[in-house]
Amino acid sequence: MSKAKVLVVRAPGTNCDCETADSFRHLGAAAQAVVIGDIVSGKTAFSDFDIAAFPGGFSYGDYIAAGRIHAAALDKVRGELERFIKSGRPVIGICNGFQILVKAGLLPFAGGQSASFTFNDNGRFTARWVRLKVNPKSRCLFTQNLPAEIDLPIAHGEGKFVTRSAAVLSEIRAGHCAALQYVENPNGAQDDIAGLCNPEGNCFGLMPHPERFAFPFQHPGWRKNRSSRADGMDILANAVRYVN
Repeated sequence: MSKAKVLVVRAPGTNCDCETADSFRHLGAAAQAVVIGDIVSGKTAFSDFDIAAFPGGFSYGDYIAAGRIHAAALDKVRGELERFIKSGRPVIGICNGFQILVKAGLLPFAGGQSASFTFNDNGRFTARWVRLKVNPKSRCLFTQNLPAEIDLPIAHGEGKFVTRSAAVLSEIRAGHCAALQYVENPNGAQDDIAGLCNPEGNCFGLMPHPERFAFPFQHPGWRKNRSSRADGMDILANAVRYVN
């Protein structure tokens, strides 16, 4: 069986591409980090890969707003990325990557931007571990077979998810698109949304960082509990398993 091929899309200011790629490699996948310019120029194509990942960081310095410029760059290859998603192949956006997918109009629904992110309610950058509820009714392939609650770290200043209208939020609820929700909301996101997938379940964005909990010993309570679980790696493993 050939290895699953993972495209890790980076830009100036992206800083979690190495951890994301290494996590996929640990799962036996072949991961390659590629700058968005090489995709726009045609040097690299989404269609050459099985999984696409948009990692965290501060793409283009989060100038104007978090993920805005990177989302604009994606407009040049929107058709190619939309075909990739429509083919059923997994796409994940982590933190800044989630902001990019939302501002590119690919989440929660394709066809134009219907949601966004704004500054945390506490008015400051927040970096800590959070408890998350997993929606058992979600079709999200990344969250299948996870326990009812998981732990992941967050690190963001613009993590408050907001929708354009009450109708969009109602559609998210009806489609069970909120795959992950905060147990204790750290940023004021609507409906405590921490992770969101498209109705088909293969395009997923989340503010917490799964690549920062790829091994059990990365959890702050590991020395006390000695758990064998690494919730972040389980999320990424679901994509590799799905492709294989």
